[in-house]
Amino acid sequence: MTKFETDLAAIIGRPSNQRPFVCKGDPSASDIWIVGYNAATAGGDWWRFWSAESGFDFAAWRMDYDGERALRGKNASATRLRIDRFANALPNILETNIYASPSTAMANMPVSTTAAFDLLLETFKPRVIIAHGVPAAEHLQDWSGGKLITCPHLSRAGYAVVDKIIEELLTN
Repeated sequence: MTKFETDLAAIIGRPSNQRPFVCKGDPSASDIWIVGYNAATAGGDWWRFWSAESGFDFAAWRMDYDGERALRGKNASATRLRIDRFANALPNILETNIYASPSTAMANMPVSTTAAFDLLLETFKPRVIIAHGVPAAEHLQDWSGGKLITCPHLSRAGYAVVDKIIEELLTN
């Protein structure tokens, strides 16, 4: 087990329905992060999708995520559709939130800390952070480790906003 894995387990527990991040494979290969406030859907025990050897199994997690939403009679959220658009255009995206605890709304989020996000940021230093929503942008306003792009919450941002950010990142 890696130090990162041990430290993360101490923060979120094991097993855990918290979602500290998702990505395809090794999080250290993800230099562009999409950061929100907190996840709306947990997707089951996060540790089922993590391996110190191969990283995060995004495909398996996504099947569980989609299944969980389907059980609630929902398709992919507006936020998920926009994150998918980023991921289809840009390689090595990591999705995370300031708070790892999922809730359907900020108002009913359980008591949580930013410790998992802080560990992630300290361990894997992104080149670019796309902070969507005011709380995420405010939390990261003093971050100086790379390029910070802020935008409206992806649940409300139009595809034109997403496409503009993608174009900016592809040309710079």
